[in-house]
Amino acid sequence: MLNDDTAIGMPVGRAIAHFAFEPVFDDFGDVAGVLIGIRSLAPSESTFERFSSIVNAGVVVMDGNITLSSGGLPAFDFHATVKLADDELISASGGSRVGRCAAHELGLLVCAHVEASQVQEAQHQMLRVSDRQAGTLFTWFLVLAAGSLGILVSVVLVAVRRVTRGLPQLATAAASVARGDLDVPFRAIGVGEVRSLGQAFEVMLANLRESLGQTRKLAFFDPVTGLPNRAKLRIDGMEALTSGKSDVVFLFIDLDRFKSINDTFGHKTGDMLLGALAQRLVDFFDSRVRSNVIGPFRIGRLGGDEFLVILDVVAAETLLKSLVEDLIGRLREIFAIGSAYMTVGASVGIAIAGRDGRSYDDLLISADVAMYEAKRSGRNSYAFFTADAAALMQERLTIEHELRIALSNRTLSVLYQPLFSLRDERIVGAEALVRWRHPTLGDIPPGKFIGVAEDAGLISDLGQYVLEQAVTETAALVRESGDLRIAVNVSVLQLEDPTFSNRIDACLAKADFPLDRLEIEITESVAMRESIVIQNQIVNLRRAGVHFSLDDFGTGYSNLSMLARLPVDTLKIDRSLIAGIHRSSEQQAIVRTILALSQSLGFQSVVEGVEVSEELDFVTAAGADIAQGFLFSRPVSFDMLKAMQNTRAMRRAIRRLDTTYGKGDEPVTGDNPSRRSRTAT
Repeated sequence: MLNDDTAIGMPVGRAIAHFAFEPVFDDFGDVAGVLIGIRSLAPSESTFERFSSIVNAGVVVMDGNITLSSGGLPAFDFHATVKLADDELISASGGSRVGRCAAHELGLLVCAHVEASQVQEAQHQMLRVSDRQAGTLFTWFLVLAAGSLGILVSVVLVAVRRVTRGLPQLATAAASVARGDLDVPFRAIGVGEVRSLGQAFEVMLANLRESLGQTRKLAFFDPVTGLPNRAKLRIDGMEALTSGKSDVVFLFIDLDRFKSINDTFGHKTGDMLLGALAQRLVDFFDSRVRSNVIGPFRIGRLGGDEFLVILDVVAAETLLKSLVEDLIGRLREIFAIGSAYMTVGASVGIAIAGRDGRSYDDLLISADVAMYEAKRSGRNSYAFFTADAAALMQERLTIEHELRIALSNRTLSVLYQPLFSLRDERIVGAEALVRWRHPTLGDIPPGKFIGVAEDAGLISDLGQYVLEQAVTETAALVRESGDLRIAVNVSVLQLEDPTFSNRIDACLAKADFPLDRLEIEITESVAMRESIVIQNQIVNLRRAGVHFSLDDFGTGYSNLSMLARLPVDTLKIDRSLIAGIHRSSEQQAIVRTILALSQSLGFQSVVEGVEVSEELDFVTAAGADIAQGFLFSRPVSFDMLKAMQNTRAMRRAIRRLDTTYGKGDEPVTGDNPSRRSRTAT
């Protein structure tokens, strides 16, 4: 910056110039002088003009308020301007132009200025560009955001689907289980807790299936034999009747002598026998299917010792007779259960669909009726359903109904069959026997209603009734006689009641009946049972003085090795061994053996069913102690028993007098046949 320098011809005042110095050397290399060049800034510079034309703006270089040089648009007066901070806009006083200045290190201002309208237009243009850019940017932002969100959602959905992959299957399986379909296929899938939940459900479903299988087995199959039970048989029978493939035949099978086996060997052995018999039944009908004798069959256990077989077979009576006869023969073959060998028989009732009934229940009843008809005709037999058999069954149901009423109203009566000593003809006891005279049906024999009572579950009530009636009626006579004993039959059901001995004590105490004058008759199968309850009952009553006799000895599964240990006092030989004994050497040998065994073991012996004098002669000679039967007396009322007792007491007194004083008939002994015939008369 120069001030007043006339030496170089610069104008007076402040100016902008550029100096350049260049030394001048002589030939010897010494400095000979210097060349000085100066270039001052002109009021109008071509550089500024070209710049101004390019940017369409004026340029001005100012020193304070003095314009040193300018270019382009005319300069405007900045005297009224207010300088703002560096690099900020300044404007003229009128506001028509605006500019921006940059400070130079020499204290100068280099400014560019334009019309204010151009700046405003540029601002508007920039705003429009900014709006467009912002819109474009926002649009891109929305697109990117939507894309990102879509990707995120997709990722989340894929992750959720993977994590919850097993839930729909689990929900479907749970709904099926809720509807009762436990066979729905299910396998745990998924990850994490869903898989754990699926695995827990899978285990639960397996347990449910196993439990359901066990429940179905318990509900539809017999645990002893493994055969279908009554409920399953009904389903199978209805299915067979609706199939319409061939004729349907019902075989109702009831075992003979199974009860005595069960009583003798115990329920465990009885169950094993039922299992073996069931397998024999299945094998028998399987072989007939393979031989094309019958079609498919269904077999099951109705309960107890009753079985039902439902056959698809041509319902020809000749074929059915042959089939059932072979079946009965097969069932009669020996069973080996453990170390024991035993046989059972079977009674079979046959009912044919269409002829004897159309529904399952009707056919079952018809087959049951036919089975009872077979039993009535004897063991190991069969019978077809007939109207007559149905009438007998109706009679049986009527007897059951009336028997319940008779027990409730106590209209049954008790008769007494005297027991005679074979040594002195004294009446030493009497067996209490129940009799039933119905007001409209007349006399109903025990053979008709005793079996009904057993089947209907009334035998315990009937036995208790006879016991109470007998001890009440005979208590006074027993006390007066001093040696008269009253025998009462007792069923196994009564002895299995833990309160039986207490009820006996109470009954005898109430009637003032001497304990040692009561004799309880039981079968050998009951006496040999390994029941703790029964054995305790017998032991307790015997300790109290009650006597026990073994009834019908020789007809059951006599176990001679256990006979000495049986808790009894008397053996009663069954009438089947006495009837016609004078004509049978085999019966004589058996009876002699039993009587000898009884004497050696200290048992009293009673023979039943003595009806002719020849039978009496034999049992007397063989050493029997007591006899009963029609030869001596039929069952009589209590009044008649009392009269017989008094009459015989008088006869004994007269005979003692005759013997003492030598009057009347000659003394008689127990071996005098004429005396026995008078006694029988």
